[in-house]
Formats: sequence, structure tokens, C-alpha cells
Amino acid sequence: MTEDFILGDSALHQRLCAITEILGKFVASAPRPLSVRQLADDTGRAEADLDMLCVSLDRAHLLRPNAQSPGCRELACAPDQVTLEDVFRCVMAEQPARVKPSEPANTAARRPQRTQRDADLLVMQAAMAINHSMFQHLRQFSLDRLKVGTAASFPQHFGSGRYARAS
Repeated sequence: MTEDFILGDSALHQRLCAITEILGKFVASAPRPLSVRQLADDTGRAEADLDMLCVSLDRAHLLRPNAQSPGCRELACAPDQVTLEDVFRCVMAEQPARVKPSEPANTAARRPQRTQRDADLLVMQAAMAINHSMFQHLRQFSLDRLKVGTAASFPQHFGSGRYARAS
């Protein structure tokens, strides 16, 4: 039986779901800011966990501190511009860097043979193609779909000014 996890990784899938849920709360409340306390009340998650997720979203330029409400954050772009691709990129940026093993002293004798280098290159090319394809598909899913049922009306000027995404 195959598990329904993105890339077969349950930890990655859970983090993707958590960040999607949190970012979805910001999309649904836009343009109003939210505090970690409000998120904790809405989601039942621990404030410390939510704060770490929000810091990740800050680093990804999806959230930013709200100037008028200290301790609150707001979307850094229009709600309809936030996609699952943004969430996935945020999750991947927070993955621990892979440590490259150090080469042994006798590197000439231990270097990979040509076939291994060719195989590594082929796998790298496949991974790049898969990532490109995945990003294209995830880009099609805007998180503003999560705001269904929200009674707030949103201003039509999200594309410029304070809601323009930082590059």
C-alpha cells in the first residue's frame, strides 16, 4: 500500500499541511493581521510551534510584522497570490542542510568511477525535472480557496502598496 504523502515523506507532508493551515488562516483574515495567540486559539496548536512556523513564513517573505499591531503578522502579498508552491518552497527552505561527507585522504583512489558520476548526474537531472514539474502543479493551487465562508470583504488594491510581495 502506498502512503499519500508528498514525495513519500510523512514529516515533509505534515510540515506542508501545518504551514498550509497557518498561511490559510492569514489568507482568510486578510487584510487583518493575526497574532500567534489568535492562531493558537483557532488551531489548537502550541504557541511556540506556531511562532516557529510564522518565523519560517517571515523568512519566505509570505508574512511580515504588522506596523500598527505589535506582535501581529500579516500577509506580505495579496491573498490570491499565495499558492501551494510558496508553501512547499518555505518547507524545503527549512529542511536541514545535507552534510557532505569529507573526502578520504587518498582521494584519487576513492573518486567515483565514470559510471557512478554519470548516474549521479542523471539522478540530479531527474530531480530537477521533478521539482520543476511539482512547482508548476503546486502553483495552480491558490490558498485563497481556503477563505470560503469568510464574510470579510477584501479591498481590490492588493496588487500594489502594502500587499505587494517583497522580492
